[in-house]
Amino acid sequence: MGAFVAFIGLVLCFGGLVLLFNLRGMSDKAAAFRDATRAAVGARTMQMGLMEESRLGTWFFRLMGGVLAACGLFFTIVGLISI
Repeated sequence: MGAFVAFIGLVLCFGGLVLLFNLRGMSDKAAAFRDATRAAVGARTMQMGLMEESRLGTWFFRLMGGVLAACGLFFTIVGLISI
């Protein structure tokens, strides 16, 4: 069980670091995808407020990447201790 938790922690940590440091533009792509999804839902439901660009920009996805990286590091350490 400890090895599984350590593996999941490594995956979380890697994914968080990719978002945190905007590797290959992942934070920009996530923000653009969110705006496109909101626009599609707004067009389908006829809510004009959803057509506007979101106030949560790339900073939000970078912040969530930092949180994911920290939690992933914690899970990795806990998994390695419990092996």
